[in-house]
Amino acid sequence: YKMLRILGLLGIVAACGMAGILKTKDLKRRVILLEDYLRMIIEIKGQINYFREPLPDIFDKLRKNGDSKAFSLLNGLRDEIGEKGGDMVKIWPLKIEETYKNEPLKEDDMDIFRYPGEFMGQTDYDNHIYHFSYVEDKLQKQIEDAREELRQKGPMYGRIGFFLGAMIAIIFI
Repeated sequence: YKMLRILGLLGIVAACGMAGILKTKDLKRRVILLEDYLRMIIEIKGQINYFREPLPDIFDKLRKNGDSKAFSLLNGLRDEIGEKGGDMVKIWPLKIEETYKNEPLKEDDMDIFRYPGEFMGQTDYDNHIYHFSYVEDKLQKQIEDAREELRQKGPMYGRIGFFLGAMIAIIFI
C-alpha cells in the first residue's frame, strides 16, 4: 500500500512538472511560428519587389519553398485566389485562422498575421513594399517579445510545475 502511495505521489510531481515543460514548449513554438511567418513575408516581398508578378503566381512559386505552416498557407490561397478569383480581403484572414488554429499565438500575433490580407492585391507596388516593411517591423518586435518571454518564463514554468507537484505531494503525505 505504501509503495503504491509513493508511486502516486511521484506521478503527481511528474505530471505537474510535465505541464510546466509543455507550457515552455508552447513558448518555443510561438517563436518558431513567428519566425516562419516572417520568412514567408520576406519571400513574398522579394518576389513582388524583383519580379512584380501576379500574386497567384508568386504564391505558386513560394508554396514549393517549404512545408512550414506559413508556406502551407499559400497552398490554399493560390487555389482560391487563382481559380475562383477570390477576394484577398476575405480569404486571407480565413486561411490564417484555419492554418493557425490551436497554435500558441497571441491575439496580437494573429492581428499581424491577418494584416497582409488588407493590402495585398489592393494597392500599388510602392504601397505593397511599404506595408510589407511595416509587417516585417511588427513581426520583428513580436519575435523579440516572444524570445524575451521564453527566456524569462520558460525555465520558470518547468520549475513551478515540479514545485507545485511537490507541494501537492507534501499535502497528501
